[in-house]
Amino acid sequence: MEYNSKYGIVHFHDTSWNTKSLKGNSLEIDLIESISDNTLQLISEFCNQKSKEQYILIASRISASLIDLKKVFFQAGFITVEHTLDVSSFGLDFEKLSVIANKFPVIVEDYSANNIAEIEDISAFEFNYGRFHEDPFIHKTIAQNRNKHWISNLINQKASIKVLMKKNVAVGFMAFKIKDNRADLILSAVKENYRHLSYGFLANVFLGLKEVKEIHSLISSSNIDVLNLFIYFGFRFENPRFGFHKHLNL
Repeated sequence: MEYNSKYGIVHFHDTSWNTKSLKGNSLEIDLIESISDNTLQLISEFCNQKSKEQYILIASRISASLIDLKKVFFQAGFITVEHTLDVSSFGLDFEKLSVIANKFPVIVEDYSANNIAEIEDISAFEFNYGRFHEDPFIHKTIAQNRNKHWISNLINQKASIKVLMKKNVAVGFMAFKIKDNRADLILSAVKENYRHLSYGFLANVFLGLKEVKEIHSLISSSNIDVLNLFIYFGFRFENPRFGFHKHLNL
């Protein structure tokens, strides 16, 4: 969608998965087209219009190198709620993955209807990072509900979901999408008492992605455990970005 003004254009999309948890309309800004002198007026005008339309949250994520735009967001009343990194791998060492999988044996299966409630609980209660969790104006319960709703959204989108099983119970999951030769890891978590199984779990998931040439994901730079996990598997880190929120009802 686009918002057109004499100051420029704001490209955005509604975020239904956030709206469901917030119980109010929300959106995310994807791109801003304007000359620098007009950007503050454009964003301020856009926020005022969306406030009139009963939106309560506007989000955006921008490259850390866009210092001037970062200042404009602050001037327009946005707050920083996260710092993220893209992680990527172009080709995997499958021999190494096999060694890791053998060293940390686990049971990995495709999810079934019997696992959905278990996956939703893991998604709701095992995350401490991300824009909703790191936003001081969003209650933890709302952040948990957002992650829980995310699972049904991923299922509706036909995402692939692998589960880590222990005594016939799902104790971890990985949701991802494959398009052409690229896999995007969207959401993953393992219960705290089973985090030591994460290495074997990811090794098994990656071994099942032999047909892809690229693997990508987006993670919070605050999540040191996950950073170390991807370092272990040889992923590279790039494109640091800041996430912003503006609460229109505050």
